[in-house]
Amino acid sequence: MKKMSCLIIILISVALFACACTEQLTDSSNMSSSTSTTASDSKASETLTEESALPTSSPAPERIIANAMTQGEVESIAIGPLSPEHEYYEGVLAIDPKAAEYITEMTIFDEEINDTFVIHISLPPNYSADKTYPMVIMTDGVWRLNDHPEMRQLMTEGAIEELILVSIGYPNGYDYETIRERDLKDDPESFLHFITDNVAPYMIEKYPVDTDRLTLTGHSYGGYFMFYAIFRSDEIGVGLFENYLVASPALQAMTGFDTMEDFEKAYSERNTSLNIRAYVTAGGAEASNYRSRITNLIAKVEGRNYDGLEISYEKIDNETHNSVFKPSLRNALIMFYGIENAQN
Repeated sequence: MKKMSCLIIILISVALFACACTEQLTDSSNMSSSTSTTASDSKASETLTEESALPTSSPAPERIIANAMTQGEVESIAIGPLSPEHEYYEGVLAIDPKAAEYITEMTIFDEEINDTFVIHISLPPNYSADKTYPMVIMTDGVWRLNDHPEMRQLMTEGAIEELILVSIGYPNGYDYETIRERDLKDDPESFLHFITDNVAPYMIEKYPVDTDRLTLTGHSYGGYFMFYAIFRSDEIGVGLFENYLVASPALQAMTGFDTMEDFEKAYSERNTSLNIRAYVTAGGAEASNYRSRITNLIAKVEGRNYDGLEISYEKIDNETHNSVFKPSLRNALIMFYGIENAQN
């Protein structure tokens, strides 16, 4: 009996020991599972935090361009006589010693472009505030100063109507080649807004301008800019310019990734009419492949059969790329404002 009692005690002890081991294993497993889950959760949390910290793409801010001069731009305007400090002052007086008497110089700061422009204005020989006059706005104004007295001579000779001449240039000392690329091909939209929203309205308010008879002119990159202005004329400065002089346009240029063919195509998808007159030129001494870019674009435009479009092209014999603007300007003003043309 005594042996039986000892055996029972031993069996009970073994059973209790087995239960204790089982519980310890279970707790250890649960602790391992809990630890594993906690580590996994922690890792997921870290990953989520890292992903949240990564930069995310956001749409580019909408570009805002004022459709009229701001108060700051108005206050920046300074007007006076042609400055003797102008780089081409002596050259223009060599053409007409009285040029300083009728050429006015204006400076204006444009907030969108963040730069200052120098603008020259010449009123016609027999100017009267009681009449209205056509207005011609020329880009590349630094090099257009001499055109003021030369075109004035056409007026005094009776070859063209009296008109107001405006040229848009830059302050002395600028790197003109670089700065004009900014305005004429790299960011033509801002420069076109500057002309249509600031310069032209100011001139129209200050002088008796015939608002139905405005002309815009440009040469080389300025010619590229003329085509750009034409193909944006349904969106920027709508109906402002009746005429465009497109002199030897540098159509190898691009604005970003867009060629002039891209701008023309986009215009054609928006419109079936193009109510302007354009006189396009190239120098006869320019390379044939340079001229072919121009004639190819004109052919494409003519093929659209736009309502209201008058476009003509002239290869001016013996003229180089640099020399072709002056005869182009003369021809254009006679075409648009010639006395004989008006009589006919």
